[in-house]
Amino acid sequence: MTNACNAQTQPRKSGTIFSLGELLVDLIPVEDGGRIEKTGAVLKVASGSAGIFACAVAALGASSGFLGKVGKDALSRMVYSTVREAGVDMDHVVVSNEGQIGLAFIEYLPDGKRNYEYYRSRSVGSLYRASELDADALGGAFALHFPGMLLDLTPELRETSLLAARAAKEKGALLSFDPNIRAELNSRESLERMISVIRMADVIAPTLAEGQMITGKTSTGDVLRALHEMGPSVVALTQDKDGAAVSRAGEVALCGGIDVPVIDPTGAGDTFAAALVVALQREMPLADMALFCNCAGTLVVTKRGAIGQAIPTLDAVNALMAQKPCRVKIVPLRDLD
Repeated sequence: MTNACNAQTQPRKSGTIFSLGELLVDLIPVEDGGRIEKTGAVLKVASGSAGIFACAVAALGASSGFLGKVGKDALSRMVYSTVREAGVDMDHVVVSNEGQIGLAFIEYLPDGKRNYEYYRSRSVGSLYRASELDADALGGAFALHFPGMLLDLTPELRETSLLAARAAKEKGALLSFDPNIRAELNSRESLERMISVIRMADVIAPTLAEGQMITGKTSTGDVLRALHEMGPSVVALTQDKDGAAVSRAGEVALCGGIDVPVIDPTGAGDTFAAALVVALQREMPLADMALFCNCAGTLVVTKRGAIGQAIPTLDAVNALMAQKPCRVKIVPLRDLD
């Protein structure tokens, strides 16, 4: 089941995969059980959903570019150089003295969950304005990707994201969207904004739980069919340790979970989404695409930190794929429960 108005008939084989968003610094306690309110050493890591996506695209061997805004403070310089050294084109990033880069403190709780404390109110990246967007950069691009949180963080990022999405579509690029629903930003209004972008998108990669929230459906098959009906021609549903489902052209690849030690899931979903767009650019068969994405996302969880730490190389992903670490089953979408 595809949507004719959104499906790209012949996606470009070449072109840069751009991501748009806010870069951040993650501060992660070095000691196990370290808490934000206590003293102790922290690991300082370049981060941000769109930044992780961009670095993963580059690590997987594709042309990657970033659209956003950073400051002139020391931490902005650290993140900018780290992302550039990862192979991402940063030529279209705005460097401004308007503010400082945002911070995210992460703590790992005894139950295995993560707690985030953000220090990003009016951060420089959240003030990326439509007038600062270099829309011409999207000419000849293969795809544009951005996370759903941008629709709610600030009015500036919302306007810029929507302008970039329209520009990408007008220029013939694929539009990739990660709903990335955050509890602190969730409201009926934000859900409606998210659905409006899903209707524009060609590719989306929510979690199963996010798909259930967006569609009001429960089963994997019902969620996939409902999301396709909204517009996207390619839909992936990630399910953490239970693997993923990737749906395209009326078929679904069901990919089982891969048994690895879970150290830190930060960036796994962003890396999965990056692998999905890279796989589309390379025109992988559906089963290979699902395995490629599943392996890329899985490798991230085996290390702490994402950019410069846990994002896997193409060789690492290929090596895991060669082990056939999980079963991949192709079923018709119409028959999937």
